Amino acid sequence: MSPKNEVNPLSFLCLKFVSNVLIHSLCDDEGKNYKLVKNYLQDTTYEVIQDLLKVILSTENLDAATRFSCLEVLLREDVRRIDTGVFPGTYYEKILRVLTKSCGNLHHLNLKGVWVKEHTNLLCELLKKLKNLRVLIIPHIPDDNVLRTIVNCNKLSVVDISGECLFTEEGLRDLKSDSIKILHIGMYGKKEICQENDSSELIATVIKQLPNLNVFKVYSFTGAALLKIYENEPSFKTKLTYIHDTDTTLESLEAIIHLCPKLESANFNSPSSGVLNNFKNLHQLNCLKLSRPNYDDFNKYLIESGDRLQILKLNMIKDQRIDVSKICSYAPDLQTFECFKLKLSCTLPDTYFMNLQTIEILYCDITTCVLKYLLMNTPFLKRIVVGDVITITDGDVFRLCAECGFHNLEELWFSSARGLTIVSVELLMGHCQNLKVLGQLSGWNISADDMDYLRAIILSSNMDLILLPVGVFP
Repeated sequence: MSPKNEVNPLSFLCLKFVSNVLIHSLCDDEGKNYKLVKNYLQDTTYEVIQDLLKVILSTENLDAATRFSCLEVLLREDVRRIDTGVFPGTYYEKILRVLTKSCGNLHHLNLKGVWVKEHTNLLCELLKKLKNLRVLIIPHIPDDNVLRTIVNCNKLSVVDISGECLFTEEGLRDLKSDSIKILHIGMYGKKEICQENDSSELIATVIKQLPNLNVFKVYSFTGAALLKIYENEPSFKTKLTYIHDTDTTLESLEAIIHLCPKLESANFNSPSSGVLNNFKNLHQLNCLKLSRPNYDDFNKYLIESGDRLQILKLNMIKDQRIDVSKICSYAPDLQTFECFKLKLSCTLPDTYFMNLQTIEILYCDITTCVLKYLLMNTPFLKRIVVGDVITITDGDVFRLCAECGFHNLEELWFSSARGLTIVSVELLMGHCQNLKVLGQLSGWNISADDMDYLRAIILSSNMDLILLPVGVFP
């Protein structure tokens, strides 16, 4: 049976209670209780203030005025983390001024949801004050002045300046840091960073000026930039452990192999024919996402180096069926397997995924035979998502439960399974001892009355199980 709901810890209950009291006290427009609340909380540790702000700022149904009042009153110099959440444009300047006035020891600042493009001077003032900042998340915001200010934040290790930003090539060339390890920049599928025709040389400069960079995220044409470096300095080495590249050529792969000896994770989109044959030279690569690869090249790579893989994500291999049982044979240590727009088959039903925990299948041609194979031959499965039409029935679920323990299964999502009824839900609820999420039940043959009945059972039995969607059924 699904696990029981545990009693929430006292710390959680106190946090919810105090945050509700604060919201009630600070929701008026006149600020009657502001001073009283500040005095009451003045001896509270920064961890408590931080947790209260996190709860209040992330409350979706709370109006912006109240959230801002709470931010204004609770914020103190010793708070180390702020995630502002989404605010209307009229609050952007106010929020920056409050942060500048009250924060001095922030380690983590996330302004996602507060798009302060028109107030970058205020943002620069704030950043100059934050001498201990480690994480800065400001997508779609920075201009050249912001980048130059970031350079002086000498403890920054994570920087998100992705999206359509206002900086120029000249500004980006000033981005130099020995501390930045993770950089999010650019947009998926877009070569230009600053409206130039070819940004590979610019990106090459950025990589060279960030000597301790481990992860270069979002930008999806990194191979061309690394090739520029390799052509000029073949002995140069990076510390990159993750890259994303599109239209990878044999030449750019050679550059990646030589310049990125620590590469552990990669996303390759539309690699040229023959490129995958040299992946065996990426000796530490264990997490791979492949889009539109050559089928024969992929098979060869799987045979030669599949035993290194722990995470495999496959997208759009046309006109060929991917044999999941062969992936099982050649990649025995696989922990995560994701498929998108593939045709799936199974020819070796006696093979087992002994380490696989997560399966995600979307927009694929999957038969009931393949689905049953994945469910029955993956003993440590924790999460399975199938976003396609499947013809599995209640009888199939009964036989699966009779043959398999599903001891580790926590999440099961079948988006379109009209052959499944309330009987299957009850079977899974009773059989899977760790099942906590079951969906997408709007795609099953289940009525609104069935859902009310099931939720009544869950509530009365104190089960820790969520049936999705939560909303009203037709």
